[in-house]
Amino acid sequence: MKSLIIDAQIAGTSGDMFLSALLALYEVENKKTIADKKRQEFINTIALKIIQAAALEKEAKIKVKIQHKNLNALEGLNLHIELSEPHRHLKIPQASSILEKFFTLHTMSEKAQLFSKKAFKILFEAEAKAHGESLEKVHLHEAGSLDTFLDVLGAASLLDQLDLFDALIYILPVALGSGTVTFSHGTLPVPAPAVVEIVKKYQIPVYSGTIKSELLTPTGAILIASLMSVCKNSVVKNYPYITIEHSVAGFGTKEFEKTPNALRLILGTSIESDYPQEEISIIETNLDDCSGETIGFLSQKLLEMGAKDVYLTPIYMKKGRPGTKISVLCFPDEVGTFAAEIMNQTSTIGVRIINSNKLMLKREIKEVQIEIMGKSFNVHAKISYNKKGEIAHFKPEFDDIKHITEKTGLTINDVVSMTREQIKKKL
Repeated sequence: MKSLIIDAQIAGTSGDMFLSALLALYEVENKKTIADKKRQEFINTIALKIIQAAALEKEAKIKVKIQHKNLNALEGLNLHIELSEPHRHLKIPQASSILEKFFTLHTMSEKAQLFSKKAFKILFEAEAKAHGESLEKVHLHEAGSLDTFLDVLGAASLLDQLDLFDALIYILPVALGSGTVTFSHGTLPVPAPAVVEIVKKYQIPVYSGTIKSELLTPTGAILIASLMSVCKNSVVKNYPYITIEHSVAGFGTKEFEKTPNALRLILGTSIESDYPQEEISIIETNLDDCSGETIGFLSQKLLEMGAKDVYLTPIYMKKGRPGTKISVLCFPDEVGTFAAEIMNQTSTIGVRIINSNKLMLKREIKEVQIEIMGKSFNVHAKISYNKKGEIAHFKPEFDDIKHITEKTGLTINDVVSMTREQIKKKL
């Protein structure tokens, strides 16, 4: 499955950075001169149609110059945008009208149109919430400029061209920045109120970062939020398992000392398309002064509490003392619960936390009816599939095997053998 990693860990992102990075992916396999020509033609067309959709042919001008940039070993594109337009306070009906007229001038898929509408809806809602106004009354200042339409509609068109609306999107933590930002509402702390509302409502993973500047702009935030709304996505702390095909960067206009002001996009194929993947945590502790009864009781209780797995490993500790390592598998947000239970029930004074990713075969449980000694039984079969969709393994649920054994008087081995044979025929 095609996958896109959005890596804004260092310098966050803005609308022009996102657009620049997508342009770098566009025609990336062509020769540089041919690719640049097609990119320029593409962005010029988008800019012209935006002006036409806004009915500002005689009053506005958008000139976009695409520049190649290589900074700190990171290579990509930077957009130099010259914009002249009349001052306006844009409200929702005006923005919607511009979008609808643009859609009649430029062919876009339904997902691209939905993405564009969603982006502006998110922006207006965030501004309304931040300023305590209704959606009917709220208007945009800087964010209502034509370059916001260029960022959103240009990104939507490129995502469409690159077939990324059907891709799996991975979002790494986005740098917010720090310090203050000055705009039409005055000087405020970073992040700006609208950005706070967007990342809160759409659960964009963020952190402050190391640069003292505004790194995530409202336009950058709405592009990520809109993409998360219309595409299959996964928030990740580290790079996922993918086969990388292209890595590009979109540079912003600010310059930071020793740090590239760039958004990196990585395009590839996700292993998750073949094997499901999930984040898990492993909680471990070593015990050499707990009774076997206590450890056995704890293991059972942890499973009853919902641990994905609990296993015990015999070990030798200091001075050759025999001990037991308890290992518990759980989801990352459950670590606190299971760690507390281990420390409450045993003599340990601490546990180790290991965060990891797990690749799995696709699996399901099917209920199968079988017949043994003239009696019918329902057995739950655990079935796993390989990447071709073929059955890789299957096994009957042990509790069902135990039940049949008790009802028939047969041995466990006999019941397993007969059950597997009948399940195999039915599958």
